[in-house]
Amino acid sequence: MSTTRAISKETWQDRGRLMTGGMIQPSIVIGRFQKDFGLSQPVVVRLSGYSPRSVASWSKGVKATAPARRKFTELVRLFDVLADFMEDPRQVSEWMQEPNPAFDGSTPLQVIERGETDRLWKMIYALESGEPG
Repeated sequence: MSTTRAISKETWQDRGRLMTGGMIQPSIVIGRFQKDFGLSQPVVVRLSGYSPRSVASWSKGVKATAPARRKFTELVRLFDVLADFMEDPRQVSEWMQEPNPAFDGSTPLQVIERGETDRLWKMIYALESGEPG
């Protein structure tokens, strides 16, 4: 696994600038997702499950609700782990948007949109542990 993390733990725990109540502020995460992973704003909207207007507001620094901060914290954790499996963090974005037989032909992005992120975590566990899925 790669030792480089696109969004390092040190970065997102940076003196409370990014975190409030133990959760990440979306304003920084949205920009990082776009820059480090090459995600477009519409894909960030789909991942978050929030409206384009809300995501645009948060990307400009408007304070997000606790549920939104929780969602972005979960997304950072997921993308951080997935980046460890890839040579380049931008490959995570490509993988997210490709149909995957492990998800019955759905893309991982569609799996997240349906609220089935646990399926991705199960796949990650199987990869990390070497246990068959």
